[in-house]
Amino acid sequence: MAVDAALPAIPRATALGRRLTQALTARVGLTILVGVSFLLRAVGSAAHPAPRYFPDEYIYTALSRALGSGTAPSVRGEPAHFPALLEPLLAAPFHALFSPETAYRLTQLENALFMSLAAVPVYLLARRLEISAGYALGCAAFTVALPDLVFSSYTLADPLAFPLALAAVCAGVVAVAQPSRRAQLAFLGLALLATLARIQFVVLPAAFLVSALLVDRTRVVRAQRLPLVLFAVPVLAALAVGPAHVLGYYSQVAHLHIGRQLAHWVAVDVFLLVLASGALLIPGALVAIARPRGRTEAAFSTLAAALICGLLLEAGLYASNGSPRFQERYLFVLLPLVPVAFCLYLKHGRPGRRAVGALSIALAVIAARTPLSGYSAALGKTDSPFLGAVSRLEEVTGTANASLLVALLATSAAGAAILVSRRGGGRYALGGAIAVGVAASIGATLGDAATARQVRRDYLPADKSWVDSTGAHGVTLVQTAGAPPVAAIEQLYWNRSVTQERRLGDAVATDVYAAPPLRIGRDGSLPGVHGPVLFQGYAATARFQNAATIASAGTFTLLLADGTPRLRLLEEGRFFDGWLGQTGRLRLWPDASGQTTGTLRFALSLPPGSEPASVTFGGTRYEVEAGRSTNVVYRVDVRGPWSLRFEAASGRWLADQRVVSVRSSVPRFDRAGAPAAPTASA
Repeated sequence: MAVDAALPAIPRATALGRRLTQALTARVGLTILVGVSFLLRAVGSAAHPAPRYFPDEYIYTALSRALGSGTAPSVRGEPAHFPALLEPLLAAPFHALFSPETAYRLTQLENALFMSLAAVPVYLLARRLEISAGYALGCAAFTVALPDLVFSSYTLADPLAFPLALAAVCAGVVAVAQPSRRAQLAFLGLALLATLARIQFVVLPAAFLVSALLVDRTRVVRAQRLPLVLFAVPVLAALAVGPAHVLGYYSQVAHLHIGRQLAHWVAVDVFLLVLASGALLIPGALVAIARPRGRTEAAFSTLAAALICGLLLEAGLYASNGSPRFQERYLFVLLPLVPVAFCLYLKHGRPGRRAVGALSIALAVIAARTPLSGYSAALGKTDSPFLGAVSRLEEVTGTANASLLVALLATSAAGAAILVSRRGGGRYALGGAIAVGVAASIGATLGDAATARQVRRDYLPADKSWVDSTGAHGVTLVQTAGAPPVAAIEQLYWNRSVTQERRLGDAVATDVYAAPPLRIGRDGSLPGVHGPVLFQGYAATARFQNAATIASAGTFTLLLADGTPRLRLLEEGRFFDGWLGQTGRLRLWPDASGQTTGTLRFALSLPPGSEPASVTFGGTRYEVEAGRSTNVVYRVDVRGPWSLRFEAASGRWLADQRVVSVRSSVPRFDRAGAPAAPTASA
């Protein structure tokens, strides 16, 4: 009898065992997925030898160094009111314990791990929505296949914010669907961490409130009392002290203009985001979001829709106020929600065939009429790994062919979406979207690595920390007019000994932090500059009276002065290779007696085959012909400093986008009655 009574329990035990086996298999699969993603992204980061997203990467690193040294957040000694400090805090130990190169590589590995872990909250969200384990793993695989994981190679906050924001979405769905103190606190904690990683995710609490209001309506205060109270506290505090004080580095957000361009860039962002997702899953995903079934799905749909609107508004505002390009960096956190919504569409039995058909046709028409070359050109791909992959495709196949190929793929995806809505094949659709993501990731990674290697070759010597290697401390970077900030930022990034920055003339600062203007004294002195000087000679030639050259790399020269550095000669507008710009100025400074007396000499020339050019120095015009040298001599006898302006009648473009006129030898000034004393050059 005992045996007979136990028999009915065997099927239930078998079903339970099967579910446990499936759950264990899914968790093993998820672990393998995260591990493989981490290894692949780590390998990709190894091919990324230098930062290239400036000034952001330098600012995060400077904050990490300050925190690692035990001081308050600062950049070159200036206190940094920077609310997104989570990434600098996590990277600070690397900078405190290791060299810049090792700290850089460890940060990349940390980022690869964080971005790969984004698969976990996406899997958990799918399972919470009662999507099967297999499809949930597919959603997780889609997440780590995205080309945006190339950001793991950068010293930015995006790799950390990505999994935290997705975890906050998952926790938010639970907190709205089944309100409890534990779920609400989990969402609040994750949303706070995501915001501390990237301030853009301040929209998460707002999206949560919108979702709760739409789901609970009149019961929202009773169901979400704790989040409402905790949300109100920071909002009231921010209003009390002023948003500008809270936002700090991002205070300019309060002054962004809302105009017609906002709608334009929101539309562009939506279109390109659809293409970045692979397009195939979008029609079904939108139908599922528009037609949720049950409270949990309603929580997901409303939270996702509110988050989409909030992030699109942020990206559109940024693009329409001085950064006119696809802001994928702001938006890629939305992409993993697409396969989750698509799987809900499959779970519901593929409803809304007409809606899917209409959306698919609209997508195909827009893709056919909108070539991507206009968005991927020049700086348009700066914030978009997807457009970076398109640009790589253009290099291989040609611009026109690449645009045609993308349009054909989008049209094929639209047709496949219609086919899935009528005949099934959802798993193949998800697999196809993952394959598109993998292909885009490969293209984005190859293009990113090539650009990073180019930056490494163009701006850095073999020893990236060459200034530190000299043993110098407290070095002041002198940034000069006409020099690209990126070259100076690379030196700041790799050399901890460069602690100050000064701007000479119309020089462009490397970032918004301390870079005060440098006024040259009447005796040629650089007041306020103490210790070694790192002089940028990209578009300026300098000779110092009391400084010795320690080392040089590229267009930079490291000098050590006896006391306050004093200039002997400075020619602004003369490039590192001898070309003169269209305008410039040459200045001389007196000796200890206050007298500037001597002879200034230089020669003008043009390469063989060039068109003749004329350039005026002071009141004298010089005609320069190709293959011939024109000697220029000035005898100077004045008290105090002396200057000579020059201006060319016309200019010519070089391959590196410089506008130049004629070539000039290094100007030489021989003081009257003085032996030729060695003077340091820069």
